[in-house]
Amino acid sequence: MKAAKSILTHAAVFGAGAALAVVAFRPDSVPADQVADPVGRRSSSSRQSAFGEAGSDGSTGSARERRAASSRSGRSGKPAGELLAEIIQIGDPLDRQSALLEMLNHLSPDEFAAVADQYREMDHFGNSGGEFDLLLRVWAKSDPMGALEYAAERPHSRDNSAVILAAWAGNDATGAEQWALAHHEGDGANPFMTAVIRGIAVNDPEHASRLTEDMPFGRERGAAMNAITKALLMQGEDVAMNYPSTIDDVRLRGGAVMMIANRIAAKDPEKAAAWLATFSDADVQSRAARKVAALLAREDTASATRWLGKLTPSAQAEAARGIIPVMSEDDIAGTARWVSNLSNLPNYDRVVEEFVWSCDQRAPEQSAAWIQGVSDPEQRNRLYHRMLGSWARRDSDAVKEWIADNDVPESVSRRFNR
Repeated sequence: MKAAKSILTHAAVFGAGAALAVVAFRPDSVPADQVADPVGRRSSSSRQSAFGEAGSDGSTGSARERRAASSRSGRSGKPAGELLAEIIQIGDPLDRQSALLEMLNHLSPDEFAAVADQYREMDHFGNSGGEFDLLLRVWAKSDPMGALEYAAERPHSRDNSAVILAAWAGNDATGAEQWALAHHEGDGANPFMTAVIRGIAVNDPEHASRLTEDMPFGRERGAAMNAITKALLMQGEDVAMNYPSTIDDVRLRGGAVMMIANRIAAKDPEKAAAWLATFSDADVQSRAARKVAALLAREDTASATRWLGKLTPSAQAEAARGIIPVMSEDDIAGTARWVSNLSNLPNYDRVVEEFVWSCDQRAPEQSAAWIQGVSDPEQRNRLYHRMLGSWARRDSDAVKEWIADNDVPESVSRRFNR
């Protein structure tokens, strides 16, 4: 007969507990002359493109020629290579980057490649990666095609083409978008478009959103949505919070809600929690519930548990997973009782597993006993092997003793009694 243990197992706690009963985004009105140019580029009298730009008199001249003239007149007569060598020696990062930007703004397009090669070969103070990105961004505004050629001919571990495309899109959205479409091959997500969307999002989040909706679900689309939500939050939390209702794609909407809610919750968990509870779609709520609940619980655990009841059942399970680690820090037994009261929720196995891992270091006997509360046999066996394996690395004798006193799957007993 197995020896009785004075711990709060899932079955014991469950027997004592009761089940828990469980604006669309539109930009502010803008002047009519800006509607025709939604990405906020300059007027046609001074607009820059990949091939040239119009002069102040309305005539189209060569951007390359004007940049070369600016270079000759604004760089104190020193060759670019000599000037760069001096700038790299500046120890103060603000002074160095200011001098670097000043030099870059006076380079002609045909000088950038040599300067980029020289910069990469030199030793640097500080963040050379960030300064190289600065070089690429200035180059992209002057000669995006040349910058992209350079990136293609000199592939490195960092994706320099993405930096160039984002800078180009912020300056010339149409040109960058057309290039990205023309140069993508295959049926998968267009990685070039992700960078373009990042550049467009700052000036025209609506257009960026339309481009994102056309992308297949995956990492690239997630990165694009991340850029859009950041840009919207720069306009204000209310603008960002109104945006998800404009998205027809439910999965994309859920991703947007998650990203916005997580960022707002980092500063104001109650505001994020109240907003998340207004959504009726369970999948949308579930994407953000865990992180928001964890941040809200850090502020006030009782408030977090009350808020959980305002969510859909499946989102409640995700919220519980966020609350459990915080609650169990001070009261493992009380957390066990609370978790038992959630047993009617969908995905309850994930809730139990969260509790198991929340106390496996401090109360391994309690943690192991709760594994029996996982209803799915495969998940339960995996959890036994993982949790007991971690415990055995700390105290193998204690694991053997616990197994001798408890009913466990045969594969578990064989593994830890060898």
